[in-house]
Amino acid sequence: MATVPCRASLLMLLMLVHPCCCAAPAADERRLLIQIKRAWGDPSTLAAWDGSADHCTWPYVTCVAPSGPVTSLSLASTNVDGPFPDAIGALSGLTSLDISNNGVTGAFPTSVYRCASLRYLDLSHNYLGGELPADMGGALGENLTSLVLNGNHFNGTIPTSLSRLRNLHSLALDNNHLAGTIPAELGDLTGLQTLTLLNNLFSVGELPASFKNLTKLKKFWAANCNLTGDFPSYVAEMPELEALDLSGNALTGSIPPGIWNLPKLQKVDLSANNLAGEVVATDGAFGAANLVTIDLSLNHRLRGLIPEGLGHLPNLETLNLSGNQLFGRIPRSIAKLGLLTQLDLSRNQLVGEIPA
Repeated sequence: MATVPCRASLLMLLMLVHPCCCAAPAADERRLLIQIKRAWGDPSTLAAWDGSADHCTWPYVTCVAPSGPVTSLSLASTNVDGPFPDAIGALSGLTSLDISNNGVTGAFPTSVYRCASLRYLDLSHNYLGGELPADMGGALGENLTSLVLNGNHFNGTIPTSLSRLRNLHSLALDNNHLAGTIPAELGDLTGLQTLTLLNNLFSVGELPASFKNLTKLKKFWAANCNLTGDFPSYVAEMPELEALDLSGNALTGSIPPGIWNLPKLQKVDLSANNLAGEVVATDGAFGAANLVTIDLSLNHRLRGLIPEGLGHLPNLETLNLSGNQLFGRIPRSIAKLGLLTQLDLSRNQLVGEIPA
């Protein structure tokens, strides 16, 4: 049996005979980054990617160790444009990729499927288009926690395979040209904290009942999504909710009183729907003391008195109840809102003076 010194000597001999065996991975990563830069036409923002230094010291690049595999590319707002470079998919250790707010074109880049460790993918605010691949949920892998595709030109339907991304915390699909109905399968993503669907071209339909399972949501934006049917009562059972925007739809029914008791809620925008009934149908108390913005304007059928409890929200900055059927006097408590900067109660049936 070889002794320890002999084994150490043998290892040193192998390194002398094959000096590239340990350097090759670093050289490969450096070569791939140079390919990426050239694919984008050698932009000035990537001038430091010149091959003369350790690639882990280059701007926008993060490695797990000096001269090691690239784990993160943070290229947001770097003025890169053109097709997505396939070489990015060869960075096998990549866990985070942010190319947001650039001029990247083409279809959804399936080359990222090869990045099996990818957890964060942000391609937002580019010029990507076409249909999202039907298999993308399975192909992206279960490690993914954030999929941010908003502000592009994607069309077609939302792939139901996204429901396979069981570790997903953030899904941003807003401001595209997506059509069809919102798939009920998204309700399987029970770990979601952010879901933004607003400003797409969805067919007329209701929010899926399966969304009642999304109890960890902090941000839920589905404005201008052609939504109909009664206001979803399950929203009042989302205890982590901080921001809710369902404006610009055709939702009917009443506002569930439980919404006003969500402890972390800061923003509510339900404007431009067909909601009816009273703003709050209980004793007027508001347990959501962190509310900063309330916009219930242009529902036309909200009626009753303005709740006294609105004046006991110490952080309220914006209150818009215009374009409804509210009547009576403005509560004196409104005058005590020291942070209030925007107040619109116009186009109602109110009487009396504005409290001072």
